[in-house]
Amino acid sequence: MYSAVLAIWLAGLYLPLFFAGFPHLIDSLDFSYYYAGAQIGLQHGWSHIYDLDLQRQVFYQLHPAADTFDWRRYFVSPPPVAWLVAPFSLIPLAPAFWTFTSLSGLALVASGWLAVPGRGLARVALFISAACTYPVLIAIQTGQVTPLIAAATLTAWWLARRGLQVGAGLVLILVVLKPQAAILVAPALLIAGQRRLFVTWVLGAAVVTAVSVAMLGEHGLNALRGALALEQGRTANLVWTLAGLVGDGPLASALEVGCAAVALAAAWRHRRSLELATVAGIVGSLLAFPYRNPSDYALIAPAAWLYVRAGIPAWHWAWLAFGLLATYLAAGYGPYLLVVFAVGWLVLLATRSRQSQEADHVRPTAIKPAPVST
Repeated sequence: MYSAVLAIWLAGLYLPLFFAGFPHLIDSLDFSYYYAGAQIGLQHGWSHIYDLDLQRQVFYQLHPAADTFDWRRYFVSPPPVAWLVAPFSLIPLAPAFWTFTSLSGLALVASGWLAVPGRGLARVALFISAACTYPVLIAIQTGQVTPLIAAATLTAWWLARRGLQVGAGLVLILVVLKPQAAILVAPALLIAGQRRLFVTWVLGAAVVTAVSVAMLGEHGLNALRGALALEQGRTANLVWTLAGLVGDGPLASALEVGCAAVALAAAWRHRRSLELATVAGIVGSLLAFPYRNPSDYALIAPAAWLYVRAGIPAWHWAWLAFGLLATYLAAGYGPYLLVVFAVGWLVLLATRSRQSQEADHVRPTAIKPAPVST
């Protein structure tokens, strides 16, 4: 059965998606923004990384055939992203991209394999089914930092399971690279009893934020506010959020706040399960922010692995299958089904039984969780 499922997914869906939706071997556009910010920081000072005139100059140096530099090309990621990419910016763009995206992809693979339940082909099928989805592929192909955040989330879970809360908190500081991707994970784990993890994360994130503000100074902060103002309200940034379903306005804002509250309530409901608390933090993060892009949904992969590991009701497999279909269709038809899937998943988390060992929960014998230690 699992051989057939894997063959259908790879040959019938994944490979056609990859070659149809990803026709170029390299598309380093997102990474090139990080690269540009790093080069500006090294050459002109970190307070100038959001200077759009400098960004325009570097952009056309990196993409001489391009004819447009607009809000879609701005580097507005947090300063730690530029710091992280700075060593890579010392070599040409193409090898820098391949090195960075290979390392981030390997980090996701290594941490993901720790979380995926099952053994043998069943484990491989579950891993590939989630890892080879459009959001994950697009994140890796464009050199996004999202795979690193996904890897950090899984590594933090793995460390917390062993009582290494301080180490887990330190790893989760990587969330500052793109806070909207997983910002509620640490609060959810605090609700699950991981106090030292949360305190470590808060202190570490505060230090990184303070250093960022100090290095930007007034000039850099004003430039960042200006660039963000130019991006604000753009349809491309809203379509992957709840605003894409209900429109931008008070209703969307209220729903986003409500989803964050429901996610934290779900973490409390499942506070005895670090897996489910982490999933609640991930899904809540995906729904609670008014800015999103396709690669952010790469966090669905670690969430799915942890959700299955915790033991799920038999009929929840149907919803996960719907989510797999939604990620596939998002490549060509847009994100609406994917957002609906995330909302439904949050509802399932908030309403499912506290104990995965209850009678209506099943763990198929072919998908027994592998031991956490590997």
